[in-house]
Amino acid sequence: MEQSNRPQQLHNLPSSSVIDWSKYEPKFYLHLDDRVHIEHVKSKIQDPNWVSSHAFFPSIHFNITFNKYVTTSNDKKLPKEQRKQKKKKVREIYYAAHKDRFIYKYYGDILNSSYNEYAQNNGINEIAIAYRNNKSGRNNIDFAYEVFDFLLSQNQAIVISIDFTSFFDYIDHRNLKQNIKSVLGVKELPTDWYKVFKNLTQFTYVNKSDIDEFLKNKYGVKKLKKLIKTQKLTKIMSPKEFRSFKKEHLYKNKKTYGIPQGSGMSAVCSNVHLIHFDQEMIKWASEYNALYRRYCDDLILVIPVDRANTQKVELLKEEVIQIINSYQSHGLKIQEEKTEIRLYSEGKVFDENQLQSTLDYLGFVTDGHTIKIREKSLFKYYSRAYRKANTSKRTAYVTKRKGPRKKLYKIYSHLGFNYKGRGNFITYAYRAHDKMKNLKAKSIIRNQVKRHWNKIHRRLE
Repeated sequence: MEQSNRPQQLHNLPSSSVIDWSKYEPKFYLHLDDRVHIEHVKSKIQDPNWVSSHAFFPSIHFNITFNKYVTTSNDKKLPKEQRKQKKKKVREIYYAAHKDRFIYKYYGDILNSSYNEYAQNNGINEIAIAYRNNKSGRNNIDFAYEVFDFLLSQNQAIVISIDFTSFFDYIDHRNLKQNIKSVLGVKELPTDWYKVFKNLTQFTYVNKSDIDEFLKNKYGVKKLKKLIKTQKLTKIMSPKEFRSFKKEHLYKNKKTYGIPQGSGMSAVCSNVHLIHFDQEMIKWASEYNALYRRYCDDLILVIPVDRANTQKVELLKEEVIQIINSYQSHGLKIQEEKTEIRLYSEGKVFDENQLQSTLDYLGFVTDGHTIKIREKSLFKYYSRAYRKANTSKRTAYVTKRKGPRKKLYKIYSHLGFNYKGRGNFITYAYRAHDKMKNLKAKSIIRNQVKRHWNKIHRRLE
């Protein structure tokens, strides 16, 4: 039975949910409004009437371009460069003004709590593992452990791993709106919710490159750097300047699909968007006694079988793709090059061509016998640690004294953050090893990082 159509207030939240105001910290970035502390707007963002009449600023847009390496072959006889293909990926980022960011986060928290209740009542609470506020104390170590534990407990199994293409860019607005209403338990969105939803989907934005050009022309490069460094520049431009600026530089998303990555509400919307898909997928998985998990746009299925062969793979793969294709109108499109099939048999992992292979999930890799951290993650860690060590080394050379090492040790060594509290990469690896060593496969994670101290010091010397 649906609830009455009234604003979703803090006191109407599920009893298990709490707004953690300590996470509403001010952030020191330049935008079209001044930085603000949550205490100054807390009462306002909880007032539906204020939110309903609030004028949202445009988001600031920029692109992040990075290289991704896609595996094209698992044949280890081939050179590494022939087994991987370099691919450029562009991620569009939109970040909101300071007050707007708090509004999106607050409404995102409410929606997240309502989603948790909906998921619990509809049998999908364990499915979506990203962007949840009821998974406190659990992280990728626990989620990967669950999948590996299930896999290694089977005699034979088929693993289907699928990514969706440009997931946030294709989220259908009509479907998202309907699902938000279902999660909130209302027939129509209250005025404040509709205002937030409208600004999330039909968002306006200005390009960061145009903002940068405006600031350089106004202050000059040298003065601008000083103003930013000393934090004396509190916002990008005055209201009068903005009225003139937006005539040529304001853009609007006029499409009926796509939500911006970067807002405090976008993440939970990715789960709300797929409530019916998840229900259909878990129903399919239960028919095969399979494990189904989804991390945002990345889903994995571990399906126990009597015999893991190519015929069975094609049958199961076709059924899964058929379900996904039925949601194409909602924006689900399969990223073909990232679709992976793995066969598990007699304690080993194979690819579709029956070649011995590995399963990579949430930064951890298993071949059936061992568990380790993904090589790419190790490479990133050492690259950053070496850069920091080189900086210390250069400082020592210039000053003729021992270079600064405290921050290096804190961020990149076992002398860093408390093992039981917050951690760095090394403590994360230690935690992962302590968890993964309970699996049927052997964890070699501790061995992967045990020489980090020597490697860093070789760079310092």
